[in-house]
Amino acid sequence: MRYLLLVFVAAASLAAQNSDSDSDIGNTTKRISAASQFFDHDFVNFYVYGNGVWDTRVPQFNSTGAESYSSGLGWEAGGGITATHTFRDGGITVNYRGAYRDYQTAGSGAGQSQSLALSYIKTLNRHWTFDANASAAILGYGTSYYSESSLASTTPGNSVSTDSRFANAGIGLTYMQTRRLSYQFSGNFLYNSYPTAVSTRGVTGGVSALYRLTARTTIGASYSRTYFSYSRHEGTSTIDGISLTASHQFAEHWQINLSAGVNRSHSVGTAEIPVSFLYQGQLISGFYLGPYNRTLYSPAFQGVLTHSFHRASLSLSGGQSIMAGNGLYLASKDQFANASYSYSTRHSNLSFGGNWTRLSSVANSVSTTYSYYGASIGYGITLVRYVSANFRYDLIHYDEAFSLFRSITEQRISFGLSLSSKSVPLTLF
Repeated sequence: MRYLLLVFVAAASLAAQNSDSDSDIGNTTKRISAASQFFDHDFVNFYVYGNGVWDTRVPQFNSTGAESYSSGLGWEAGGGITATHTFRDGGITVNYRGAYRDYQTAGSGAGQSQSLALSYIKTLNRHWTFDANASAAILGYGTSYYSESSLASTTPGNSVSTDSRFANAGIGLTYMQTRRLSYQFSGNFLYNSYPTAVSTRGVTGGVSALYRLTARTTIGASYSRTYFSYSRHEGTSTIDGISLTASHQFAEHWQINLSAGVNRSHSVGTAEIPVSFLYQGQLISGFYLGPYNRTLYSPAFQGVLTHSFHRASLSLSGGQSIMAGNGLYLASKDQFANASYSYSTRHSNLSFGGNWTRLSSVANSVSTTYSYYGASIGYGITLVRYVSANFRYDLIHYDEAFSLFRSITEQRISFGLSLSSKSVPLTLF
């Protein structure tokens, strides 16, 4: 029930309960990017950009075909659209971004990245509200930052596959029985794909009951069931989760959302576990095939603290849940911490983001954990009408996976110009 591919982090990748008054339902839409802070009402913004890129980890090949990595210069070009429209009883938002990057080396650093996020909400009548969201992406690890604008995903980073692909779609219905009591019903489908690792398909269904104690405080309880199926006949996982939730909106535009509960996971299948050993001085690597059938109970908790005021926004989140895995680990306990901050003036935007994640398998007896962290900084400023300059720095680190794959640290700097139909600079997310 958590987060978007996080190569560099989803700041509010948790789904938070909405504590707005019932009269507001259907009349608000999610802010889908930091660029949205430049607009007060409906807008459509098209943009294109071109950047120079310096990267510390560009793949190269020698005459024998052996692969190595070194720093390299390259270029990147892309564009996208950011739009939102609010109508009398609902609203719709869309955010698309696509790019192609190439390095002037003999390596394989060239490639595309694309991401799309959609959100729709509509009040059907005085009792029922419908909402839907979808997101999809083709991403290389260490290339993109994700935030609350990206909607929900369960695709974590993977240091083995040089790109990851995901699709995620969800629908929800809210029934407001009284001004204080409401019920939420939700369903979600996800697909995660890694070219050199295990892919995942999953579905989730859930129901929640929410009770508004005051105009600012809401409590609730929820139940969900998730089913994951893995490629290569590696098995399935079923997760049942129950939790208690609470949300409170403080003065000065601060809001906190908390949940705590327990997950029961049952996993069965045959795992491919990477192994290596020394034989007559030679390192031998391969995979151990082993059946598993495991049931595990684990605590689940999460918290989100957000602040949005005028042109500044802040989000802090963290907790523990069970997710689909990252192609190396199957169903996994996911411990995470995320943060993002964005500040805009009339002609500029400064954004920061960072995350830390640690995965440990709940599907089988793999004892090693796998963690990664990342940070991003972005700055954009409008030079003249329609033309902006932008700068971005990314850092990502993956721990050693099992004993076969070395730890990875990558840094990237990009800088360039953009053209925007609304004279808005590029933002980090």
